[in-house]
Amino acid sequence: MPIPHYGVWVVRGIKYEAEREVDDPISPHIHLYFKDHPEGRQERRAAINVKSRDKDSRLVYWISKNLTHPLTHQLSELDYGFELIKPNRGPIQGLDYFRTKDLLPGGIEAGKLVPHDVPGPDNDILDKVEPILAAAIKGNAKIYLFGSSFGSGIHDIHMNQGSLPKYPNGVYQDGAILVEFQNGHWEAIFLAFASQKTQTDDESGEALRGSGSFVETLKEP
Repeated sequence: MPIPHYGVWVVRGIKYEAEREVDDPISPHIHLYFKDHPEGRQERRAAINVKSRDKDSRLVYWISKNLTHPLTHQLSELDYGFELIKPNRGPIQGLDYFRTKDLLPGGIEAGKLVPHDVPGPDNDILDKVEPILAAAIKGNAKIYLFGSSFGSGIHDIHMNQGSLPKYPNGVYQDGAILVEFQNGHWEAIFLAFASQKTQTDDESGEALRGSGSFVETLKEP
């Protein structure tokens, strides 16, 4: 089943709220509040998963502090607002962690497994994501949110394939956060769940039989 209302939302961030373990121990999020027009009044919300509901609740992340992918040139041409992405149609193609060439810094095998919220510096997913969002908001950067629109906001801002069949899966429908700073510098955040599989069908994005999860294929930090 493909990802419903998949696309990219071009926005300016206003503020964010990061749910810690004490706030929600089951399914916490970082809530990024944004406007999709420089002079707009309507405030919308992006729900960014920071913990899995599976037995292994960790996330996998890839972060680029200097993104130079050709995709950035195409994104810069977009106006503010939500752009619905359909396969092989329109100016922007969807993201695919496995199939979009040179998308992930270091490739799929460079992903790092981290927990949601643990004591100490720079050792959980909040520590990795929050500084980039804070810098984007402070610098009035343009933010590109790939995921599934639910009308007043967007979610599924993570890899959307290799999941259990009860969840939607698709190819070229992965989520991500890309940030274009005013000086032309780009950064990006790519997220996945530890339990998702690392080999998927080219047509459906469903996990291939025998494929291992990120837990099984990535080296422990």
